[in-house]
Amino acid sequence: MLRKFSTMMLTAALLTGSVAATAAFAQSAPAPVQQQKIKVQLNGKEFPFPQEIVTENGVVYVNSSTLAIALGGTAAWDSTTKSLLVAKDNQYALRMYENKNFAYKNGKETSVANPPRPVTGAVLVPLVFIAQELGAKVEYDAKTLTYKLSIPINS
Repeated sequence: MLRKFSTMMLTAALLTGSVAATAAFAQSAPAPVQQQKIKVQLNGKEFPFPQEIVTENGVVYVNSSTLAIALGGTAAWDSTTKSLLVAKDNQYALRMYENKNFAYKNGKETSVANPPRPVTGAVLVPLVFIAQELGAKVEYDAKTLTYKLSIPINS
């Protein structure tokens, strides 16, 4: 009986110590870091995207069609070749491929650091790269986490 009692006491002490250690660790562990929301402005006005802006490895991805149209171009996904065609004014065409680091710019092969990413209902592209390719000037305000795009808009 004494043996059972001492075994139970030892077990209770171990469990209590384990719970106390877990509670102490939980109180001292830092709170999870929330990803801050990236914003985009076009010619000084906030510019919303239909999908969330995604940041991966320091690269900001946005909806390709929304960005291209806002900058006077077009974007179309070809599911057969798994490629995205971004074009503007019959003078510029860029075909980028899913998971490929090469593209064709006006028919000539070129390298791209970040390929397009198809997601449900859209294709995401690297914001800065595509904006600059379509003629926009891009600035980044690190304090406000805002990308500022400026481009003349033809009416």
